Amino acid sequence: MTTDEIVATYAVLYGPSVATLANTMPDMGEAISTQCQALRRDPTVDACEVLAANLDGARRAVLRLREALMREGSGDGQ
Repeated sequence: MTTDEIVATYAVLYGPSVATLANTMPDMGEAISTQCQALRRDPTVDACEVLAANLDGARRAVLRLREALMREGSGDGQ
């Protein structure tokens, strides 16, 4: 078994559940919304960079949820 196969096996066995990942979505959305509002009030280069990084993190979190849905056989299967 290769290292990549071992890592993939552990991810399947010990990855966060759909419920765990889904429960993070509202807080993440509120944090992103707050940052967007702050950026509107006081637009700065640094604030743009931070928000962009957090949006990328949110994107990755949604994709992890998608993977968990597929792994657990949940969702609509698309």
